[in-house]
Amino acid sequence: MNRLAYGATLALILTAVIVPSASADVGGGTPITGVPTEGTAAPAAPASEASEAATPAAAAPTVSTTRAVPLTRTQTRSVQRKVNVRPDGKIGAKTRTAIRRYQARRDLTTTGRPNLETLRTMRLAFAATIERRMTTNAHASGPVATSAALSTALSAVQSAIGSPYRNGGTTTSGFDCSGLMVWAFEKAGVKLPRTSFEQYRLGTTVAKDEIQVGDLVFFSSAGSGASHVGIATSATTVISATSSGVMEHQIDDSYWGRYYVGAKRLATA
Repeated sequence: MNRLAYGATLALILTAVIVPSASADVGGGTPITGVPTEGTAAPAAPASEASEAATPAAAAPTVSTTRAVPLTRTQTRSVQRKVNVRPDGKIGAKTRTAIRRYQARRDLTTTGRPNLETLRTMRLAFAATIERRMTTNAHASGPVATSAALSTALSAVQSAIGSPYRNGGTTTSGFDCSGLMVWAFEKAGVKLPRTSFEQYRLGTTVAKDEIQVGDLVFFSSAGSGASHVGIATSATTVISATSSGVMEHQIDDSYWGRYYVGAKRLATA
């Protein structure tokens, strides 16, 4: 090897030994993208992923298995056959007594009313459909009202009887139907959505013959669907803001009966 080649080789060797590699420099260097070097923290997950991972899954809503559920006439007949009552499709006194006996014999909660617990025990196929509906309602049940709150709201509505009708009105100077509900329930500390259509999405569905004081009752008298709303004052009457003003009227008379849409019961604490 001549002297020039020997000098070049020696220079390369010295450079490799004396000059450290940039990627091995203490506290520095740039690792290959996405692959952390030993002793280097892994790249943080994006904030959205971290947030999602840290947020526990929402708990599945629970449904009451002993609370009475509304049934169609056909479903009611199926229940009546199970308890050996003439299947007329109506939950009357004889049917309630027979259901109560059935529940007592099987150590069920004795309510005398069809409920999910009883329907399951009877092994009726439609029990699963009712449970799905109850779960869906539980997801979107909206505000919760105590019995005291319902009483306060009802008292407020009763105090408004005689107030004039006013489209968009939410005060005693004039109410529309949903505005009356919003105003009355605000008095009880319960916030309702503004329109009757939105209010119809709340709570659980109640059969007409199961309506109780405090249930919201809906009619289609102001247009298709749940365009009018009132609050039940008994199993057969409601107070609502009609075109003639706030008044109590029948649910099922010759006028209102033909516009009846349904009833909803708010979740209660």
